[in-house]
Amino acid sequence: MRLDELPDLSYWRYVEVWTVEEAAMIWAGINPLDHEGLRISALVSKVPKIQHQNSKLFQRAISEAVCVGTLSFESAWEDHEDYQNGPWEKKVEFPDLPDSHALIQHKTRIKQAAFLQWTKSKNIPSYRQILQKKDAQEYRQELQIERSAFLESRNIQPSPPNPILQLAAPAYMDANNPLSPLELRVATRAWEKVAKNGDPRANGKAVRAAIGEAMKNDPEYKSLSGEAIERIKTVSNWNKNGGATKTPE
Repeated sequence: MRLDELPDLSYWRYVEVWTVEEAAMIWAGINPLDHEGLRISALVSKVPKIQHQNSKLFQRAISEAVCVGTLSFESAWEDHEDYQNGPWEKKVEFPDLPDSHALIQHKTRIKQAAFLQWTKSKNIPSYRQILQKKDAQEYRQELQIERSAFLESRNIQPSPPNPILQLAAPAYMDANNPLSPLELRVATRAWEKVAKNGDPRANGKAVRAAIGEAMKNDPEYKSLSGEAIERIKTVSNWNKNGGATKTPE
C-alpha cells in the first residue's frame, strides 16, 4: 500500500463526534463512507489485509479505552440478550462505564478531540502517518544513494565520518512530531536535494526553479497549498540577487 493510494479522509476533521467503529476505520486509512452499513469484520475482502487487521486492532484498543475510562465517550451502548426478552440494547449513563464484552462499537460515540488526544498520549500513529514516515525514510535513502553516485562519478572521496553527523535525525524532521512544521520538512529536503549537486546556476538553471522541481518528488508535496509552495521556493533560494539565467523559472 502506497501513501497516494489511501482515500482522502481530510473532511472527517469537520465531524466533531465519531463512533468507535468510524475512529478505528479512519485511523486504519479506511473511509467509513465507502462501507456504510458494514461492520469492520465484514471488510475482510473489501480492503487490503493490513488495513483490515489494523482497523480490528484499533477498534479493540479504542473499545477497551472507553470501557476502562481512559477515553471519554459521548454516548455508549451495550448489546444484551436474555431468555425472556431476547436481544435488547442498553444505553450506559455516565459515570457508569460500558462492558467491553457488550459494547456496540458502531453506536458508541466519542469526541474527535478526545480521541486524537488519546492516540497522542498512547503514541499510536495512524496508518497514514506510518506510510508518511516510511516514505520520508526511503526518500532520504534515495538522496544518499544519489549523493554517493555523484561523488563517485567525479572521483570525489567522501569526507571522514563526523560523529556528530552520525546522530539520529533531529526531531524537527519527524512527521510524527506535533511540533514539526510541514513546510520546514519539505523545504529542508528540497534544499538538500538541490545543494548536494552544487549551485544549479552553473548549469543554467535558476535556484528557485530547481527547488520547485525537487519539491515535486517529495512524499509530502501533495499536502502543500500553492502559497506554501511559493514560500518554500522563496526561503530555500540562496540566490537573493536574482539575475538572468539560461533557463527561466
